[in-house]
Amino acid sequence: MQRRAGARRVPRNIILTVLAASAFACRAPDPSARSAVPESTAEAEVLRLLEEDAPYQLVPAELFERLGWELPDDGRTVHALANAAPGGAFDPRALETLPASTLGYSARWHEVRFRKYGLDWDLPALHLVPETPVPGLPTVVFINGGSANWYEFFVGPTNAPAVAQHLAQRVPVLLLTIPGNYRHGGWDEPDFAKRTPAYVLDRDMSPEEARVRNAIFTFALIRDGVRASIEEVVQGPVAIVGHSTGAEVQFLLRDALADRLHGRSLGWGTGGPASLSAMRDIRGEVSIDDYAHVSELRARGPEEYARRYVGPLNPLWRDDATPLEVATQWIRLEARRRPQFKQPLQDMEHQGADALRPQVEAQIREVLRGNTLGVDADEVVADLFTTTAAPVVGYRRMIWTTALGDTNHWHADPALAREVRISAEFRQANPGVPIRVLVFGVPLSHYGHLERPRELAGGLLAALRWVSAEEPGSAAPAG
Repeated sequence: MQRRAGARRVPRNIILTVLAASAFACRAPDPSARSAVPESTAEAEVLRLLEEDAPYQLVPAELFERLGWELPDDGRTVHALANAAPGGAFDPRALETLPASTLGYSARWHEVRFRKYGLDWDLPALHLVPETPVPGLPTVVFINGGSANWYEFFVGPTNAPAVAQHLAQRVPVLLLTIPGNYRHGGWDEPDFAKRTPAYVLDRDMSPEEARVRNAIFTFALIRDGVRASIEEVVQGPVAIVGHSTGAEVQFLLRDALADRLHGRSLGWGTGGPASLSAMRDIRGEVSIDDYAHVSELRARGPEEYARRYVGPLNPLWRDDATPLEVATQWIRLEARRRPQFKQPLQDMEHQGADALRPQVEAQIREVLRGNTLGVDADEVVADLFTTTAAPVVGYRRMIWTTALGDTNHWHADPALAREVRISAEFRQANPGVPIRVLVFGVPLSHYGHLERPRELAGGLLAALRWVSAEEPGSAAPAG
């Protein structure tokens, strides 16, 4: 693996704009900003909830609203940086020029190159280190879902702060983007299915090369890239949060990073690996006709977001707008910097569709037949559906966090909620191991990290303290 320094220079006019905003933020705090709420008392209340061994713990709305802390500059500096870039696709390397005293953290951009199937791949990573960290807690590593990237954990659609900026006031945060899903300057192609993933960041690739890479985009490949990035960028213990489709990776790495994870599992909108019977029951039967060809991309547009991800706490929500109208505006604002595509092989492996292995293998071999990139079809096929073999035993502590408005992970009948069913299966496989499901009693959606980032950061810090307890050097609850 190899860390590549960014070759492009950040334009001087953008740096000047951001530094001006930084100076303004330091000397003129917004008097209308909410005062910082000490996290100690609220966090201690959440930790007391977690003392009870129950199928789930509900954080009342009143308690949730007291969680978290404000940013030193109320997010103005990053907001100015994002606003100055076309489509908000600002260069993350500009963050390195900003003082930690302004942001509350220092930022460092990494592009970790690794090899898989005889090809180079780049995994982008943004490392945030608090100016004043809570001692004894691990680095929180976020892995994006299948059609997103690091931006969504850093800024929301209006460029307001997302959860990582708040959490990085207290603990180190590493925002990872799976290969292909981040491109310097974003994408101009309006048809999401016709975009070319940036599997390497220093060159564009031909449609034929992209077609081959799409067809071999296994979770084994993503797993290896995430591992390489964590091992190169972060020192010490980590807690991996695989969001949405990214959940598979945190479970796949349990053994390979055992000395860094220390048996802990922390989830936010995570669910469980495809190896669980609960996940198979939830997803049901599928056929090869349910998926596009492995060499293609699946576009994800407003219709899908309106059905699954839009709720009343979305920053763009209007009472006089339909969910589709809100989703359309959301995707329009994010269309340049977010990929908005997904490789079908990701869907197949995430959904545990290993019954389709013969058809999937046939498609892969068809694409790779006579390829000039030197990719060995046998090597790729041997890696198919690693998600269905993710380990479910050997954990020391596990906690999932979700919210009432995430309809994919919570249910009006808690017994039917995905996180409750998944945690029950892990309890059975790991008898005596403390396992919790923490439910925030507000209508946060699957994208709560950009809806109520301050409060969610406070809730995640409490969950992190709980899951890191009973370790040498771990921090005691605040307050």
